[in-house]
This record gives sequence, structure tokens and C-alpha cells, in this order.
Amino acid sequence: TMAYALEDEFGDIIGKARRGQDLSHSQIAAAAGITETELSRMEQYTLKPTETQVLRLAEVLNLDGTKLLDIATEEWAPEPPQQISTSPLEVITISAPVGGWPVNAYLLICQATHAAAIVDTAAHPDLILEQLEARPVKPTAILLTHAHSDHTDGLPKIQTATGCETYIHTDEPKPRSETRLREVAHGDTLTVGELTVTVVNTPGHTPGGCSFIAENVAFVGDAIFAGSVGGPNISLQDEIDSVRDNLLSLPDGVRLFPGHGPSTTVGEEKAHNPFF
Repeated sequence: TMAYALEDEFGDIIGKARRGQDLSHSQIAAAAGITETELSRMEQYTLKPTETQVLRLAEVLNLDGTKLLDIATEEWAPEPPQQISTSPLEVITISAPVGGWPVNAYLLICQATHAAAIVDTAAHPDLILEQLEARPVKPTAILLTHAHSDHTDGLPKIQTATGCETYIHTDEPKPRSETRLREVAHGDTLTVGELTVTVVNTPGHTPGGCSFIAENVAFVGDAIFAGSVGGPNISLQDEIDSVRDNLLSLPDGVRLFPGHGPSTTVGEEKAHNPFF
């Protein structure tokens, strides 16, 4: 099936929506006309919901019913990216398992100058250094979308090997680092070769989660996934608002590269993500 391609399927989505609104299993089950056991089993993927149940749950959880149904019935997964040879940039995805689940790190390469930014670590510094060595690129910056260990472990090793400065949002807890972290805020810009990278706020999963936008791509960490959002540890509402205002306001063709799961586009998420 297609749906295995998504980081979050129906069960994860309703669980995040429920927890993010501080609602108990009993409150949601009662409102949706199902038992608590049925709801728990749906969240754990041991019970497939009916169409009516999906639409009822969407209503109770303030999700878009049509979009949620498409994911529940495995009707949608994002189109894979097409590499455009004339693009001023290239993105390399480095995916590695952390605790059994894949995590994404990225290289953002300026085609004109071969400068490269490393976006997150995927907790596999050796893999990142291998990918850098395999290419005629010069690493110039490390960009951290957020401080969770599956995205920042191994940072000192990459810093030592590359000598790069590391950038993280000023509101984010600071991970273990060899060097002083450079703090950034919403609207700041950095350069990678001839590329301009703009920082935007995308908190909610973490206090100072941010996204990095360059040309027609954005590195979004765990703020948004294809068809879902990152676990709303701090605030689901902040997560939804910041993603809507700072990412889904970009042109439809902008490609979003998340911390987990496949890349997607602004247009696909506006059309298919049940949180929006």
C-alpha cells in the first residue's frame, strides 16, 4: 500500500489531535459515538475505522474530514520530487534509523559555489560526513530545526570535522555542542554560497522550532509532516498557526523537507493535511 510512505497515518493523526487539545479517550469516544476501546485500538492501528467513524472523529477533533478520510483509506501520498537540473540548489536527503524509526537530515547545496549547509544530524554524524566527502562540496553552516536528540546527536563530531558554525533558534533549548551556538530568530537570513536562507518560526513541537527557507525549498523539522504535524509537545495551536502563517503561505510549489517521512509540497499539504 501507499500509506506506509507517510510518517503518520490515521492513528497517529487522531492521537496527536486529541492530545494536543488535552482531550481524554473517554471525551472523544463519547462525542464520536464509539467506545474508548475502539478509539484506543484505532490509535494503535488494530482497528480500521469506518467512513462514518472517520468523519465523526474529524469533527470532534477539529480536523478536516475529507482529508482525514483520504489518509485513513490510503488514497493519498505526496508525489515524489523531480530533480530540476536548472535549479540553483540541490537537496540531498540522509535518512537513518534512530530507535527503530527513520530520521531525516539534509544537505542544501548551492550549485553555483558548491557551498553546502548541513540541516540537522539524524543522530548519525558519520553518515553525514560520508555524504559530504562523496561530493565536491564545501560545508559552510550547520542549521538545526530543533534540539531533540534524534536531530542533534553527533553535532560535536560534525562541528569538529567541518569547522562550521551552528545556527539554532534563540527560544530553543540548546543541544550539546563543541562550539558556541549562533542564535537566530524569525526573519533572519543566512547565506549558503549564493543562496539566501530565511529563518521562520515554527514552534509547537518544541519551544523554538524553526524552519529554513531557500528559494523553492523549506526544511521544516518536525513542525509539519506529509499529512500530519509533529507531536504537539508544547502547543498544537501554536504549531498549526505558525505552519499556516509561515509555511503554507508560501507558493504551492515550494517543497517541504521534514524531520521524518517523505518530502511534500505546500500545495499538497493545503489540499491533503487534515490539520489545515
